[in-house]
Amino acid sequence: MKEDVKLAKWLNGEMSGEELRAFEASAGFETYRKIKEYSGALSAPDTDINAIYQNVTRNKNKEVKVRTLNPWFTKVAAMLLVALGVSYFFYATHTTNQSATLGEHTEFLLPDNSTVILNADSEATFKTWNWNNNRTIKLDGEAYFKVAKGKKFDVVTNLGTVTVVGTQFNVKAREDRFDVTCFEGKVMVKSNGKEILLTPGQSAIFEGGNNLNVPLEDDVQPGWINYEVNFYNEDLYNVIAEMERQYNVTINLKQGEYSSFTGPLPMNDLDTALDNITTAYNLKLEKAGDKIVLTSE
Repeated sequence: MKEDVKLAKWLNGEMSGEELRAFEASAGFETYRKIKEYSGALSAPDTDINAIYQNVTRNKNKEVKVRTLNPWFTKVAAMLLVALGVSYFFYATHTTNQSATLGEHTEFLLPDNSTVILNADSEATFKTWNWNNNRTIKLDGEAYFKVAKGKKFDVVTNLGTVTVVGTQFNVKAREDRFDVTCFEGKVMVKSNGKEILLTPGQSAIFEGGNNLNVPLEDDVQPGWINYEVNFYNEDLYNVIAEMERQYNVTINLKQGEYSSFTGPLPMNDLDTALDNITTAYNLKLEKAGDKIVLTSE
C-alpha cells in the first residue's frame, strides 16, 4: 500500500487490525503520531481583556521586548497538513480497476465482500472510499455479481443501470446489446427510459433500444462461468464474437444472411464449438493457428 494511502486510511480510522499494527511499527509512525497529537491539542487560550489592559498600563513605561517564535513547528505542521490533504484527496478519488483479458475469467471481492466474476474481455472500475454508502461499480463487458446485503448497489454501463440491494445477477453490455438476468432476489433494470423489475429466472434484454422477449432461466448461475454459453435467438455474428473472446482466436465469417442461433456452445472445446456452428449453417472451415475462416460450402 502506498504511503499516502496508508496515512489517509490511518487518519480516517479505516485501517484493519493487521494494517494498523504494521503502520505503527513503521519508521515514520512516531513522527506522524506526535504531529497529529500536537495539532489536535492546539486551541486558542482563554482571553481576559481586563487583565491585559491592567498589565499594559503597569508596563507602559517599560521597554517592550518582542520574542520571535521558532517557526519550525508551524512550518512542519503546515507541510504535514498539506500532505495529509493531498493524501486524503488521492485516497477519496482513487479508482480501482479489475479486468479479464481475452480467454480468461477474473474473480475479485469488493470492500463489503460482494463477489464479482468478470467474463473475458471485460473491465470493472469502482472506488473503495466510502464504499458502504456508495456501492457503485462501472462495467464494460459482462460480469456475474453476488451482492452482500446493505445499501443499494448500482452497476452502471453505457447501455443502462442495474440496481439491487442484495442478490445474484448477471449483466452483459456489449455493442448495442444489454442483457440482465436475475438469479436470486430482485433486480431493477433501467435502460432507454424504461424500468423493469426482475425476479429469479427472469431476464431483460435490450438490443438497439428494443426489449426482446426471452424464456425463463432455469440455471442458478450463468453458464459461461462453467465455460458453456446458452444463446437464444442470437445473431450469428454475436455468437462468433463471443467465441473469439472466450478462445482468444480470430474467426472470419463470410458476410451473408444467417438465421439466429439458439442453443448451448462449449467455451472450453473449440473444435466442438466450431463443429456445431459449421454443421448448423453448412459452413466450410479453414484453420491456420489462431486464425479461422468460415465460408459457405
